Amino acid sequence: MRNRIIRIRVSDAELEALKSLAAARGLSLSDLLRRAALGIRMPVRRFDQADAVVLVRTLGELGRIGGNLNQLVRRANAGKLAGHDADLAATLAGIDAVRTRVREIVA
Repeated sequence: MRNRIIRIRVSDAELEALKSLAAARGLSLSDLLRRAALGIRMPVRRFDQADAVVLVRTLGELGRIGGNLNQLVRRANAGKLAGHDADLAATLAGIDAVRTRVREIVA
């Protein structure tokens, strides 16, 4: 049972930053400070609706970029774009990795 109170002093800016972090993690301010002090893992950061919209748009843009790169890789593999196939394939793989990571964040 939690029956002890610990008081700390913080500046106005620190208090706002702590409240914002707690809200983003879906925790109360007390839970956030307790977890941080005891080294307990924090829950995954939550996104508000505006963040989710930006990430979904980013995912769409990355898909369009990946589509264009894929067309260039196909041309390079067909011999119509000599000397760039390895660079294009590496770039396409990088775009795919970023898209995968953004999907993980959104989910």
